[in-house]
Amino acid sequence: MRSRFFVLNQGELMLKYAFVATRFTLLTIGSIEVVQAVQPSEANVVVTPYLTESPIAQTFEPLTGDTNGRSRFSIGVSGNVGITGDTAMGESSVSINSRIGLTDSLSVRPSVGLTSDPSITVPLTLDFPTGADTDIGDSLTPYIGGGVVVTTGDNGQVAPMATVGLDVPIADAIGASISVDAGFLDTTQVGASVGLSYSF
Repeated sequence: MRSRFFVLNQGELMLKYAFVATRFTLLTIGSIEVVQAVQPSEANVVVTPYLTESPIAQTFEPLTGDTNGRSRFSIGVSGNVGITGDTAMGESSVSINSRIGLTDSLSVRPSVGLTSDPSITVPLTLDFPTGADTDIGDSLTPYIGGGVVVTTGDNGQVAPMATVGLDVPIADAIGASISVDAGFLDTTQVGASVGLSYSF
């Protein structure tokens, strides 16, 4: 009787051990699955791209042309036909002229008249671009303005001046200019000039 009881108890004890071992195994497997579930997925990793070009550099780009297709700068040579006066403006002469575009409608147009007594004119002009009226996409531009004229020599003077003219595009970077200038010195100086210019 005792031996049957002992065998029964021993069998129950083995079943209990097997049950506990089974629960431990299941708990262990469940723990492994939980640990694996919380591991970060490669699909959820966010890669931050590096900027290859600074947006600030894009903002401050050099200004090379205005909204009418004209270049901001030009330099050229013109021949002046004197109408009245005894300075480079009022006599036949050759001059080097230039244009510096300040805005779409304002320009400074310095020039130097090359004679025995050179004169310098610095007018500020109001430009009236007519839009893309030519095949090359540049703009036919009348202008009017005023500034100062500086004469050199024994009787050098600084006086006000006025100008009116027209810029005519010819090719991509080549243009012609026609102008009439008047300097209000002791005697009024008036001259008309025609020239060619290179824009850049």
